[in-house]
Amino acid sequence: MRLHGFFGIFASVALVGSNPTQTAAQTPQSTMAIDAKMTGRWDISFRSPEANVDTVWVIELGADDTLSIGTLGQNSAGLAVRTAAFSGDSLTLSGTSAAGPLVMVGTRSGDRLVGEFTAGPISGTFLAARRKDNRTRDLTALFDDAIDTFTFTLFTPVPFDAAWQARRAEMRAQLQNPGTTERDMVRAVRTLIAAARLSHNDFYLPVSANEPVQAMKTVPAVTWQRLETGEGYIRISHFVDASAERDRLDEAFAELKNANGLIIDLMDNSGGDLGLAMRLGDHLLLERTNGGLFATRKGLAAAGVTSMEGIPKTAFTTFDGYDTAEFQDALSRSGAVTLVTGGRAPHFAGPVALLINGSSGSSSEAVAAMMKETGRARLFGTRSAGKMLSSRTIAQQDGYILRVAFADYRTPKGTVAEKIGVTPDQTVIGDGADVLAAAIKWLSKARS
Repeated sequence: MRLHGFFGIFASVALVGSNPTQTAAQTPQSTMAIDAKMTGRWDISFRSPEANVDTVWVIELGADDTLSIGTLGQNSAGLAVRTAAFSGDSLTLSGTSAAGPLVMVGTRSGDRLVGEFTAGPISGTFLAARRKDNRTRDLTALFDDAIDTFTFTLFTPVPFDAAWQARRAEMRAQLQNPGTTERDMVRAVRTLIAAARLSHNDFYLPVSANEPVQAMKTVPAVTWQRLETGEGYIRISHFVDASAERDRLDEAFAELKNANGLIIDLMDNSGGDLGLAMRLGDHLLLERTNGGLFATRKGLAAAGVTSMEGIPKTAFTTFDGYDTAEFQDALSRSGAVTLVTGGRAPHFAGPVALLINGSSGSSSEAVAAMMKETGRARLFGTRSAGKMLSSRTIAQQDGYILRVAFADYRTPKGTVAEKIGVTPDQTVIGDGADVLAAAIKWLSKARS
C-alpha cells in the first residue's frame, strides 16, 4: 500500500529505561531525568520509496510526571506510539500504523534523532530535529482563537447547533484542569472541528525550516514510464503548486506523446494544491473546459441561499491560473468561482484511463469528476474518498495553522462529491496491479 499522509500520533506512551519491561512508574528517577531532556517540539521527517512525510511532535511531562508523545503537525494515517525504550543514546519506539506494526530504531545526539523505521511492509529512514520555538500562549486562549476562527470561516454555519456549542464549552473547561498539555489542546481543537463532519478541516503546527530535516531527499510527485505493452503511465502521488512538478508533467507528456494510450494513476493521491491538477487538464483537454464550481459562505449569503444550487450562473467568476493563493483570493472576492482548464499545453489525443480508489481525495476527485463528465477519460478502480471541498489555511497564535473548508464544491455538471465520492466507470476490486491490468485491457481495445 502507499502512504499518503502522516502516521498520526496521538497517544500517551510509556517511556522506560534500558529494560523494555519496566513501566514508567518503575523507571528510576535518574533515567527519567535523562529522558526529560527530550521535552519540547520536534520536527520529524520520514522518507521511503512510497512516501515523504514531515510533521511535528511534542514530548511533554503530563500531570503524573510521565512523558507523552503527541503530534502537533498534520497527521492522517493512524500511527500510535505505545512504548519508547531508551538505552544510552539509543532509542526504540514501537506501536501501530495504518500499514501495520510500527518500529522506529535510532540514536540521539543532542538535539537530533536519526534512525530507521518500518510500518507494516513499508520501511525507510527518519530524522528528527528539536525546534527552537515553544508555546507561549495560554492553552485556553489558543483553543478559543482557533474555534472562533473556524466558526466564522467555515462555508456553512449549519454544524454549529446547540449540541456543538455545549461540546465546545465542555472541552474548554477540561483544558483548565491541572496538568493539561499542549497535546491535549490540539486534540480538543481537532475533535471539535471534526464534529462538523466535513473534510478539509485541521489544526496543526507546520514543520519549521529546520535545515537537517529539510535537507532530506524528497520523492517527486510526478513519475512516469512507458509500459512494455506500449501504454504511457503517469503516476501523480499528490498535487502541488510547485512549478518544478508542472515541468516534470510537461516532460512526461513530451516523452509519452506517441504512446498507445495513457494511464493516469491517482490511486492513494489524497489531493493537495491546484497547480498540477490544472496543468494535467491543459494536456488532456483540447479546449477551455469547466473544471468545477466553488462557493463560500459569502457567495451563498449574497445570493440569499443556503446551497450552491441556488446561486445564479451569472454570479460565478472564472479562474484559470495555477496558483492556489490566487484562486483563494478570487474566491474571497467574488464568493463563487468556476475553474477553467484546458488548451494551454501540447494535447494528448489518445485514449486515457484514470485510476482511483478510496484514498483518492480532494483535487484527485475534482480531476476524476471532470474527466468522467467530459468523457475525456474512463475511470477504473473503486469509489473515491468523498472528501472534496476547498480549504484555506489561516495563521494562528504560537505558530499554529488552522485549515478550514471555506468553499463548497460541485462537479462541472453540478453533482456533490463531498461524502459521496466519484464512482469509476469500471469498478475493479483488488490491488493496484488489478486496476492497472483492467485499464491496459480497455486501452488495447480502445485503440483498435
